[in-house]
Amino acid sequence: MKLWGQISIELNVGDYVEAAEHQRRLEAILEQARAVYPEATLAMRERRERRPTPAVRALPANLATRAGAHVDG
Repeated sequence: MKLWGQISIELNVGDYVEAAEHQRRLEAILEQARAVYPEATLAMRERRERRPTPAVRALPANLATRAGAHVDG
């Protein structure tokens, strides 16, 4: 059996210098983890805020044309 473990840390940083400092800290922690789990890796990504979704979404084009056909008769 194969398992995959993940540790997530969300960081709010002001700039790339601060981000680099956090990355260095996480790499130091990763080295400790690699003593037990040699295959451990670190991935850092920029996470962007989601746009608010509209309360009502438009129908897909193929459904909108079928719905119009029923209304028109």
